[in-house]
Amino acid sequence: MMRWLLAACLGPGSLMAQTLSPEQLKADFARFRTALAEVHPGQYLHTPKPRFDSLLAATERQLERPMTKREFYRTMVPVVAALRCGHTKWLVPGQDQHYPFDTTGLFPLKLYFVGERAWIQAAYGQQPVPKGAEVLSINGRPVAELVRYLLPNITFADGETSGGKYHELNHYFPGYYATFVETPESFTVQYRLGGEEQTARLKGVDLATIEATEKTPAPGAAPWRLAVKEGAAVLTIERFWLGREDKMEAKTFLEETFTRLRQQGIRKLVLDLRENEGGEENLGVLLYSYLISEPSPYYDRIEVRQKKKYSFPVWMPKMYRLGKPLVVRRRGDGYVFTHQKGLRTVRPQRQAFDGTLVVLVNGSSFSVTTELAARLHATGRATFVGEETGGGYASNNSGIFAITSLPQSGLILGLPIFGFRMAGVKPEFKHRGIVPQVPVVPTIEDRLSGRDPVLEAGMKLLMN
Repeated sequence: MMRWLLAACLGPGSLMAQTLSPEQLKADFARFRTALAEVHPGQYLHTPKPRFDSLLAATERQLERPMTKREFYRTMVPVVAALRCGHTKWLVPGQDQHYPFDTTGLFPLKLYFVGERAWIQAAYGQQPVPKGAEVLSINGRPVAELVRYLLPNITFADGETSGGKYHELNHYFPGYYATFVETPESFTVQYRLGGEEQTARLKGVDLATIEATEKTPAPGAAPWRLAVKEGAAVLTIERFWLGREDKMEAKTFLEETFTRLRQQGIRKLVLDLRENEGGEENLGVLLYSYLISEPSPYYDRIEVRQKKKYSFPVWMPKMYRLGKPLVVRRRGDGYVFTHQKGLRTVRPQRQAFDGTLVVLVNGSSFSVTTELAARLHATGRATFVGEETGGGYASNNSGIFAITSLPQSGLILGLPIFGFRMAGVKPEFKHRGIVPQVPVVPTIEDRLSGRDPVLEAGMKLLMN
């Protein structure tokens, strides 16, 4: 369930600047609406049906005039956002999902956002502005105003969570600014440093320059790793998928890790799930089995929208298409997927850890990561430190995807097929992520110095 560049499945597309007629727009809208109704397992999970259907009707009324692809793309974003499903993808074929239309004239600074404020974390290319300065406005628009405008146009969030949206701003602000605000010839940036306000005029950069800055040299650390110090351990899980290049097997790693903890008598463990956007469900279930002391449920059910063949052209994994008659069954008024280990009672491993557990999370903790975190939180197994997750507490729509290309614009809609509903979650958390009992938000000084106040707080909690 990692974030999927669905465009790669369909190949590159054209960004022709042709204008779409109202008839063409409505044809695409009809496909969009049909796909949602037939595929998405949580269309009304976070937005009630009357409100969502009213938004659909209002959006359709906007299609009475010709539009460019960009205009149509932006017109449909509020509908995608109203699903409140971070796995639903709305893409321009052949383009980076964060830079769907513009790859030049991009905002040249990497910003770090906290609430409605932003600071300069890095520059793309040579820019005459200091790191650590607070940005007050861009081309006359106050940062707070930009944040309030952009957040509703960011779809990487489940339910009412906002952590994932800030994750997006921190990583891809130039793309969102270009798509939803402007691509000017230059940027006038007003900033403050040491109580003094200054203004800089900056030229835009291209996407290659941004990517060159973001692609920092790999530290050489494995994505799953254990560090032991002063009678406590830190288990870092960067992702729940393992490629061949990692040269490691999850089962072997976890068995050796928890055997080591038991043999060394280590009773204090920090599980670091920050920046972990998910991966394979079974790996989350496997890790869970090493953190519980008695048999426990994991998923309550896995919902799917229907069992019959879809009525529109769509790509989906062949194995699911062929196996659907066997693994999808009717339950009550809906349908459920039945072939998943997490649907059975999870039994603790022989070497399972039963000591004190602290879990670190932030807005980038998503998908499979949040499923695991939800079960650890719901059972009271762990204390959480950091920031609210981007993934939902009670539910997560992901797994495998149905992908359709709209017939006139060629825009791509990628919809999750499975609705994972977690066991034992209290109703009051239905629309939230995991909110840490110990909230810690790094400052710009922390980011620039490399200090990790979240890990420090987790270790302090363990030692006390």
